[in-house]
Amino acid sequence: MVARRSSIEALPRRNATQVRSRWAEVAREVQASGSVAITNHDRVEMVLVSAEEYERLATKAAGGLVQQQATLDRLVAQFDAELATLREPGAKDRLEDMLASQGQGGPRPKAGYSY
Repeated sequence: MVARRSSIEALPRRNATQVRSRWAEVAREVQASGSVAITNHDRVEMVLVSAEEYERLATKAAGGLVQQQATLDRLVAQFDAELATLREPGAKDRLEDMLASQGQGGPRPKAGYSY
C-alpha cells in the first residue's frame, strides 16, 4: 500500500527532462510512492500518479458526488415541504394575520395550575 501525502510539496520530484530520459526509473518511483511531482523550471506542472492511486481518487470523488447529491435531495425535499404549507388553503390569511399581529400572540400561556 502506498503512503498518502497531503501536499504537492511533500511529493518526490522529477523534472520534465528526467521524465523523458529516464522513464523506466520514474515509473518505478511512481509505483513505489504512488505519485511524483513533475517540474518545469522548479515549478510543479503536474503530478504523475499510479493507476491504483488514480482509481482510489476517482472512487473517492464519485463517493463525494453521491453524498452531495443525497444532501441536495434532502434539502430540496425540505424546501418542497415548506413551500407546500404556503400553498395550503388559507395559508395567505394565516400569514397576513401573523404579520398583522406584529409579534403579539394570543393570550399569555399560564405557568401552572395555580396561576
